[in-house]
Amino acid sequence: MIGFFAAVFLFSAPAIWAEQDLLIPPDAHEKAIQSLKKLGPGRGALKLSAKMVRIIGVVSAINMNTAEIKRDLKDLNAAVSDTEIRIAMAGDVLFDFDKWNIRQDAEAQLKKVINIIAASKSTEITISGHTDSKGSAEYNLKLSRQRAQAVKDWIVKNSSISESSVRISGYGETRPAAPNSKEDGSDNPEGRQKNRRVEFSIKILKK
Repeated sequence: MIGFFAAVFLFSAPAIWAEQDLLIPPDAHEKAIQSLKKLGPGRGALKLSAKMVRIIGVVSAINMNTAEIKRDLKDLNAAVSDTEIRIAMAGDVLFDFDKWNIRQDAEAQLKKVINIIAASKSTEITISGHTDSKGSAEYNLKLSRQRAQAVKDWIVKNSSISESSVRISGYGETRPAAPNSKEDGSDNPEGRQKNRRVEFSIKILKK
């Protein structure tokens, strides 16, 4: 109980606070106050409510079983196994045609990926870029790498995820998720769209 209240007042990251009508026993309340006073000037001077306080929306406090994470996994159509989380995001959502700059309207989806990585506490994340078969193989390979790097840079910049935890790879057109052309040889726009993607592999750490 003492550690809980110390954590509440020492926590420095932005958070949304809410109160619940669960009363704390008076003796535990007094012990918490005395504990805070020992931490130094200003700590014990803070008024401590006798109501239970909880923190909402702090990424570091999320675990894989929360409703938020389950919703993010579902929204991203993630494939979850005992050892890995796999997510494929459409390139057309992340980037403009033939570009590798992250679209502003794609940021909400990438924030969900950040939440999932933080919840998994994974230090082994791989981001791979893929293209369709239009253009030369050399150009597509370069574009896929640039896109994977752009996604990594955005995630590292907008989270506390370590750069060293994230690896990138670019496969160009070599690993299609669907045929680029139909059986009669005509173009397959739906297939090409599926092939223009960025994939995330998030290794799940064993507890």
